[in-house]
Amino acid sequence: MKKILVFIILFSVQFSISFCQTTANKFSNLKGDYFGQKAPGLTPEIFLPEVFNTYKYIHGRLVFSPDGKEVFWVVTTSSDDGKPFNIRAFIKQNNDGTWENPVESFFSVEQKENGPSYSLDGKRLYYQSRASLTNNGTSKDIDVWYREREGTFWGPAQNVGSPVNSNEDESQPWIAVDGSLYFCRDNKNVVKEKSGDSDLYYSKFSNGKYLEPVLLGSEINSEFGDTEPTLAPDNSYIVFMSNRPGGFSRMMNLYVSYRTPNGSWTKAICISHVLKIENIWFPTLSYDGKYLFFCGGYPTPNKGYSSSSYYWVSTDLIQNLNPLNKQR
Repeated sequence: MKKILVFIILFSVQFSISFCQTTANKFSNLKGDYFGQKAPGLTPEIFLPEVFNTYKYIHGRLVFSPDGKEVFWVVTTSSDDGKPFNIRAFIKQNNDGTWENPVESFFSVEQKENGPSYSLDGKRLYYQSRASLTNNGTSKDIDVWYREREGTFWGPAQNVGSPVNSNEDESQPWIAVDGSLYFCRDNKNVVKEKSGDSDLYYSKFSNGKYLEPVLLGSEINSEFGDTEPTLAPDNSYIVFMSNRPGGFSRMMNLYVSYRTPNGSWTKAICISHVLKIENIWFPTLSYDGKYLFFCGGYPTPNKGYSSSSYYWVSTDLIQNLNPLNKQR
């Protein structure tokens, strides 16, 4: 067992070195907000393909910090010979606007850590992890964790605890402007006939703690898998993905629901019909409210991917779909 573990560690280190060497020269001329890329319009554009689409299959959030000077990037793919390749990368902008080469972040590949989300002041970073609560090295179900910023570093990992975390999997956290925590909870043990599916919840933050999670209504959740929430910085709409029928793709599609003046939500609209990209995963809204990032994959005739890319598009596209505009 120890030999296998050593092999995995060595393999990961070798690929990490190769990854950093491969991408290093691609950052030398990048400068400015969003790596100096030309802003997209209403048509999705592949985001910096020479860096973020180096691999045929990518899987995970691409998240910019609220000030735009940090990026967390998750790569879960395989090399040409079929060996697994997992990277949890971190990229930082220098004071002169140039970008440093990517390095490995503190996220653990072994504990399946993913789904980073900043608090709007940038002082906390939330994410999902299978880490043990007793530090005995044994993986548990997926929980929501966070770290506090300590100067230029991040402090120790802290489990959000109950009532957010339960015996189910809680994943893909996103922090709203009011501090509320939106997340996905696996419901296979809650509703037996929905085994393997998930729903979206939120938990209000009050007096230093999170309150009992509330299941979002039928305007957002369905009897199928609903996951990956991301909210506009002003809390005016929520974007998520779902495999419910009626989408553009036979796999995963993006949906949006808008907050009404009385605090309720509109019936979710499928954005994928407008984006016209197959099998969309990992949506993230930039904290300046300008862009939607996501990972789009191309399904094979059976299932899975033949390739995938990161895209970005102006959030004007989302605003144009808002049915509340017609009521004003």
